[in-house]
Amino acid sequence: MRALRTLAAAAVATGVLAGPVLACGGGWMGVNLVAKPGTKAALRAAYLTAHPELTPGRVGGPVPGRTYYGSYSGTRYAVATFGAYPTIFRADQHGRWHVRRQTHGGICTNVVPIDLIMAWSLEHWGGRCFVEPAR
Repeated sequence: MRALRTLAAAAVATGVLAGPVLACGGGWMGVNLVAKPGTKAALRAAYLTAHPELTPGRVGGPVPGRTYYGSYSGTRYAVATFGAYPTIFRADQHGRWHVRRQTHGGICTNVVPIDLIMAWSLEHWGGRCFVEPAR
């Protein structure tokens, strides 16, 4: 009986202590961030690297109001539009941006974590894919 009480007390203590830890961001989470000019320039550079057929003079900065930037458990993601459709980027462990996927509009949860898609208020399109809100 004493062992059962000790086990029960340990379980209660674990639950009491674990609650605040998990509530303070101990789990995986997405955070919306502000894409500053340096970030947008780095995304443009990554876009140009992925599209060597384009000359830098043909590609300006991302379309205003259509850049989404955030972090998911330490990994940075971005969605930026340099033409008709958004491009999905991901930063590597050294902070360098790389094109992860060219889209035809859909930003899907197999490429970008759902927490970021929700933080960016993208609209559900179908299945596991979302699109930028209509402007």
